[in-house]
Parts: sequence; C-alpha cells; structure tokens
Amino acid sequence: MKKILLVTILFLLSSLSYGQSKVDGLESLRDSLNRELAKSTTSEKTIDLALEIAGKYLSTNPDSIMKYADIALEISIKEDNLRGQIGALGFLGEAQIYKGNLPKTLELGLQAIELSKNLPIEDAFIGPTYYNLAELYAQIGEYEKSLIYSQKKIILGPKEKGGNVTGAYGYFERANAFVRMNMPDSALKNLELSYKIFATVKEELFGNSYSVYPAWYNLRAKVYFQQDKTAEGLQDLFTGLELTRKSHEPYHIANFCNDISLYYQKTNQLDSSIYYAGKGLAAANKISYIQGIYVASTLLAVQYEGIDAEKALFYYKLATQTQNQLYGAGNMQIMRDMIAREEKRLQDIETTKGEFQNRLRINVLLGSTFTLIVIAGFLFRNNRQKQKAKKKIEQAFDQLKNTQSQLIQSEKMASLGELTAGIAHEIQNPLNFVNNFAEVSKELAEELKEEVQKSKIDTELISEITGDLVTNQEKINHHGQRASGIVKGMLEHSRTSTGKKELTDINVLADEYLRLAYHGLRAKDKSFNADFKLELDKSLPKLNVVSQEIGRVLLNLINNAFYAVSKASHLLPNSTDDEEATEDKDYQPQVIVSTKRNDKTIEITVQDNGDGIPEDVVDRIFQPFFTTKPTGQGTGLGLSLSYDIITKGHNGHLEVETEEGMGTRFIVRLPVV
Repeated sequence: MKKILLVTILFLLSSLSYGQSKVDGLESLRDSLNRELAKSTTSEKTIDLALEIAGKYLSTNPDSIMKYADIALEISIKEDNLRGQIGALGFLGEAQIYKGNLPKTLELGLQAIELSKNLPIEDAFIGPTYYNLAELYAQIGEYEKSLIYSQKKIILGPKEKGGNVTGAYGYFERANAFVRMNMPDSALKNLELSYKIFATVKEELFGNSYSVYPAWYNLRAKVYFQQDKTAEGLQDLFTGLELTRKSHEPYHIANFCNDISLYYQKTNQLDSSIYYAGKGLAAANKISYIQGIYVASTLLAVQYEGIDAEKALFYYKLATQTQNQLYGAGNMQIMRDMIAREEKRLQDIETTKGEFQNRLRINVLLGSTFTLIVIAGFLFRNNRQKQKAKKKIEQAFDQLKNTQSQLIQSEKMASLGELTAGIAHEIQNPLNFVNNFAEVSKELAEELKEEVQKSKIDTELISEITGDLVTNQEKINHHGQRASGIVKGMLEHSRTSTGKKELTDINVLADEYLRLAYHGLRAKDKSFNADFKLELDKSLPKLNVVSQEIGRVLLNLINNAFYAVSKASHLLPNSTDDEEATEDKDYQPQVIVSTKRNDKTIEITVQDNGDGIPEDVVDRIFQPFFTTKPTGQGTGLGLSLSYDIITKGHNGHLEVETEEGMGTRFIVRLPVV
C-alpha cells in the first residue's frame, strides 16, 4: 500500500510541472497544416493535407476528425482517388467508435475493404480500417475476428506506406484482444513486440512527447492487474495519465481515469474512485466518447448506491442509455445483418465469377456444331459420373459417421474398462481382509463348539474365543463398509454422464483417477511399474463441472502419461518385432499430477518423464483419429474428446508442452466462476 501511495504522490507532483508544450506544439502544427490546406492548388495535395490534419485530431476531437476526413472523402470521390477514399473512411470509422456508433464503423470498414481490392495492398492505406475492425470486434466479444484483423495489420506493416508503424498498432490490438480473453502472458508478449517497433519510430510519430502510444500503458496496466502486480499496474495508469492529461487528449484521459477509478473501487477507496470516475466522465463528455461515458457512469452509479440515491439513479440511467447506444439489441442485430449481407455478397460474387467463366467456356465451344455435340455428350456423361460419385461419397460419408460413432463408443467403453480394472484392485484389499477374518472366525467357532461339549468347560478359554470372534466381526464389518464405500464412490464417477454440472472437489477427483489409472494398468500388466506423485493445492475451491466428463479427461491424460513412461523404460531391439524388449535400468519412470489455483482459473497438470512428443506431430495430437500408438492400441479419439470436453463443455483450455527426450506436460485450465 505504501508503494501505491508513493506512485500517486509522484504523479500529482509531476503533473504540476507538466507544461503546455505538447498542446501548443500540436495546435501550431494544425494551424500550419490548415494554412497549407487553404493554399493548396492540387486535389491530391489537398486530400493528403486533409487526412494529415484529421490524424492530428485522433484522441482529441472526433468532430474535427470527421470534418477533415469528409473534405478528403468528397474530393477523393470526385477525383476517383481510391487511396484517399480508403484513408478517409478509416478516419471516419475511428471517429464513429468514439461516438459509440459501432454499426457505422462496421459499414465504413467493409466499404473501405471492398475499395482496397482495386489497389496494391501497399498503396491502399487500409491499415486504419484494420485497426478499427480489430477494436470493434474486441468490444463486442468477437475475439477471433479481432485477432484476424490485428494479424492483417501486422502483416501489412512492412508493406504499407508509413512502414512498421502499422505493425506496431497491430501488435497493440492483438494484446488488447488477449487482455479481454484473460490471457495476460500472450498480451504481454505482443505489447513487448509493439514497444520495440514504437521505439524505432517514436520521434517521427510522437515527436518529443511520447516514447510509445499512450494507451500502451493503459493496456499493460490491465495485464499487470491480471497478474496481481497491483503497484506496477497503478504506476502505468498514472504514467499514461501524466502523458495525456496536459496534452488535452480526452480519449486517453477518460480511459486512464476510469481504470484508476476501477482500481480504487476494488480496493474500497470510495472517495478516490468517485473523484477519478468524475474526471473520466468529464473527459469523455468533451468529445462525446460513448464508451468512456458508459464506463464512468457505471462506476459512479455503483459508488453512489447507498450514499446518494438520486445521483445513483441518474448515473444508472446514463449507464443504461450509453450501454444501449453501444451494445443494444438493435445495434447488435444491425451488425449481424451487415456481416451476413457482406458474406452473402462475397458468396454471390464468387458464384457470379463461376457463372461467367462457365458462359465463357460455352461461348467458345459454340464455334462449331460438332464441338457442341461432343461437349454436350461429354457433359452428359460427366454429369452421370458425378451423380454416381456423389452417391458413393454420400454412402461413404454415412459409413464414416457410423464408424466414428462406434469408435467413440469404443473409446468410452475402453475408459470404463480401465475404471473397472482399477475399482477391482481397490476392492481386492478389503475383500481379502473380509475373507481372512471370516476363515479365522470359522475356526474359532468350531473350537468354541468343541469346548462347550466337554464335560469340564474352560470358561477363560471360552471368554477369550468369544472376544476374538467379536473382534473379527468388527473387522469384517469395517472392511465390508470400506468396500461398499469404494463401489459407491467409483460408480458415481463411472455412471453415464447426464451433462449436469455440480460442485466438485478437483483434488479428490485427481487423487481417485490417478490411483484408478495406475491400478487398472497393473491389473492388465503385472510387470508394469512406475512412480507417481500428487502435488495438490489445498486452497482449491470446488468447481461447477460435470465430474464424470472431467474424470474421463483425467483418466485419459494419466493413462497416456503411464503409457509414455512405460514405453520409455524399455529399449526396443532393432532386429525383429518378435524379440522381447529389454528394460532400461537407469531410467526411473515417473508421473506427476498437480493442481494449482491462478487468478481466475484452476490449473490441472499431468506430467511425465517419457520420450516426449515428436515435433512433427505435436500440432496434430488433438485431431480426431490421430494416434502415435501401434495399430490396435489406440483409437485416436481420447485427446480429441478430452479437448472438446474442456474447451466446449467447460469453457476452458487444454494445452500441451513437450520436449523430445525430456517428457510431456498436459495442462488443463478451468475457469473459476
């Protein structure tokens, strides 16, 4: 807390000395460009100047962006200047993001992309549009599309005029998407790549004002907060606010103030949270920055709840209004319709191209009657062959689906068989006790019977025998209940899944399935032996999961690990397949199952010290029907089903880390709801 307080004090002191040079310099540059614009005699120069001025108003005045972008667009359309049109549409799209008109941003972006197809990519000035679409899709939760457009911007970087600046913003937008996906490590890597490029062009891009795009600090702060590096995150927020506060950039000021307010809200510092949220709202209102207004009003509504009902109601209404303006059902439907229409339009274009090519072929072939007859006969014959081929393909596809269903069921039955073998081994110990004590009790009972029939009864011996009988019955009862408990618990995990999620102790699940997997393999192969360890995080909360499905995943991963160490512990001879394998005496096979709680996820790791997965196949291991096991020993569906259960059924992640000759780690990450 002292470190955080020091960051705040340093910011307040430094902001007092932060001069007006940035504002004065920028205003002077704008005035100079406007004078050049007024004197411009050529349309091309006018377009370039108008676009340059529009760019100087980014983060400060969306209305001015639109004013100068409209000038460039109008002249570009008259002069049929495609590059000018595309650039103007990019700036107009960014201005619409500030104003919360996401459907308009999407419309302008699609229009710019269509125009760019008529120019070489390096001349199209399409980078700003890629940035806008990446930001838009990130805001509405379409992270895959956001990553696609940020990647396009990265690839465009070395090609487009302006050089690597485009790539720097591309890496920045990738980091933005990863932050929203709660993947801080990936976000940080992209931020570092972005920073390296910004550092090479900072003077050309920012003059003496910045060394990096100001929002870069905002994004890195979010990464630090996700990594529980609170002091570093807060310092980045104050650093970014210091850079933009006196330079009159309301867009950045609003974002920094809102994020600082959110931090103070989470740490129950009410007055500070209200103060910065108010500053964020004021900055956002200056330029009608809807996203900033929405975030600030939401923060203020929450903070005033229970303090000032009238203010809380006012800010709740403002938050609701701006939320609907941004993400209301109408806007989302408009964007979905636009995307659908664009996809249909592209499909129609492809269809039209195909139809045109067919007509062209027919027109060429109409040169002679003989050729037409030959072609007609050929087409007729070809059509019949296609129909036959189609029928065969459909039959083959039906067979493939049936085979797939059978294989999936086979995989499930194999898992059940492994469970059964493990359960049998677990039950064997208490049953052995029951049988042994029952046999001893029988002998004691016969001895007691003989003693009672004697003429002179040894009461002390009878008392001792009956005492032993009572003890034996207690032990029989104890071990019988133990076997019953094992059966009940294992049947709970091996029953057919209903798909119903329930609170489950992951540590207990990992312990049970590690033992079941080991004893199941021992039951099938008495020579199998391996060391296994459990490293459990006792602070794990219970997770709302389908326990049978998670158990199936654990069983599959642990069985694969045991298979890997078993394979690595034998040296296979090179002569013939019939020779027996020899054991590597120096190798100590080991499987480790561990659990750990991170910020918002629970991590389950299954690690082995086997031979690892070859580099040329590691990218294919989650594909259905792909297996590295010998024929008849694997269906290739275990990892595929496990991947689907974790990613689709539980909204988690399943990853693999492997090194040939060193071993493999499978990592399951499940969200903590």
